Amino acid sequence: MVTACSSPSAPSSSPQKAGAAGALAANAPTTSGGLPTAEAAASQPSSPLVTMSKPMASNDDCNQVQIDFAPKVPSVFILVDRSSSMFERSLWEPLKKGVLAVIDRLDSEMRFGFSSYTGERAGTCPELSMIVPIAMDNYSAIERAYNEIKAPMFKGETPTSRALTEIVETQLTESTDQLDTFMRGANPKYIVLVTDGEPDFCDDPNVTCSRDHVVAAVQQAHAQGIGTFVFSIGGDVDRNHLGDVANAGVGQPVEDRQMAVMYQCPERQGTYSATSGNAPFFEPDVNDQKALVDALTGAIAGVRSCVFDLQGRVQIDLALANQGLVTIDGAPVSYGAPDGFQMNSPTQLELLGASCVQLRKPETLRVSIDFPCKAIELL
Repeated sequence: MVTACSSPSAPSSSPQKAGAAGALAANAPTTSGGLPTAEAAASQPSSPLVTMSKPMASNDDCNQVQIDFAPKVPSVFILVDRSSSMFERSLWEPLKKGVLAVIDRLDSEMRFGFSSYTGERAGTCPELSMIVPIAMDNYSAIERAYNEIKAPMFKGETPTSRALTEIVETQLTESTDQLDTFMRGANPKYIVLVTDGEPDFCDDPNVTCSRDHVVAAVQQAHAQGIGTFVFSIGGDVDRNHLGDVANAGVGQPVEDRQMAVMYQCPERQGTYSATSGNAPFFEPDVNDQKALVDALTGAIAGVRSCVFDLQGRVQIDLALANQGLVTIDGAPVSYGAPDGFQMNSPTQLELLGASCVQLRKPETLRVSIDFPCKAIELL
């Protein structure tokens, strides 16, 4: 929450300096995970006027204005492989326990969606189970859906590329009618893909070509502003392929090793380079709950936005932006590059470099933003 003192006589039709007395004390509302949230901002009274201050000896009376620096809240869609091997290898239940623990922890600071996928030869491919559209405070809905999913009654395949494409088109692409106003904005969107096996098209094809289609699906999602993180459990997915998917998910180059895709896949779809990126992928031990939860939490918390939008009819005088005070868990953040904060505009603050890295650590609990009243303009 941000509070500011302003003169009660200041007109609302044009920018005015806030009263010299008082200060802008910005402690963004926090969640169970500790990070300020847009939903917390939305729960505040619609009117910025909260209380009248005591008269100052040499200044006009001061109104307290309640406003918020709200972060851009990420949307994270968790897509879990539901192939037969997930159940035959006893991976499903421990993974479910870990995924739900992470969603429960971060539920009030991010928007989550969920589904699982499999497919059947000569049947539905992909088959997406219990799609839960992205929403805030979505843990209960995801838990109910997750608990209802059972092992496939057929040989469950792993049509990863087709599942990714369908989720992007129906749950994350801005042209779909299912997206609400929030999802049509600039808030970041991600997919967390969890699988235990090599991809296919429900017909066990040349694995090089099915891998190529996964890389292409992830690259196409990234081109639409949707990042992807890949988790492999059970140890049966080729690590080079995991690296390719990870690189595609963050827009880094993907290498066609020994030109295998070019020679083996006449209908290749991915885009390849002579060199490869170095994006991380994740291979947690699903039977080590702490390691699993730490890996999932680290990746998902890492998408916390370092950009904060000022809510309400106020803005910051950019000439006085360096007088702001920003702290992360009580530690001050300097003004300016490379590792401090900056104002991208009169209504948008961004944490840079090491400050952004610190914000994205799972253990970070609180961000505080303060500006003196003289730096605040009422609109």
